Amino acid sequence: MEFSDDILVPSTYRTYGINGTVTIPKGEVTLRVSDGGGYLDTLTTFCVVDVASPYEAIIGKPWIAGIKGVASAYHQRLRFPTYKRIAEVVGDPQEARQCMQADTQINEERRARQMGERKKDKEAKVAE
Repeated sequence: MEFSDDILVPSTYRTYGINGTVTIPKGEVTLRVSDGGGYLDTLTTFCVVDVASPYEAIIGKPWIAGIKGVASAYHQRLRFPTYKRIAEVVGDPQEARQCMQADTQINEERRARQMGERKKDKEAKVAE
């Protein structure tokens, strides 16, 4: 996102990935999230991590609930009420599929690397 690390506030927690990996965040930053149409305008605190990922940001249920939104992963849509109407953010199924494939590849490479390290550790112990 081309921001300097100077704007990060230190964080006091760790993040846990779906695959069980632990990541120590670089910090947190609060940014204004807007839909560009003036319907959604909210301050959101993001946890910044330095990991290989196809995703720019991952939002969770508390944030969606905070905007009174309803999300559908299957339909790649997020709907939420505004003062004028129901707004909708529509995802791109092809891009979502590419993200999933890239995430799977990253995880497979990480697992292979970890297994290689474990194998080397075992071989080193046997050699001793």
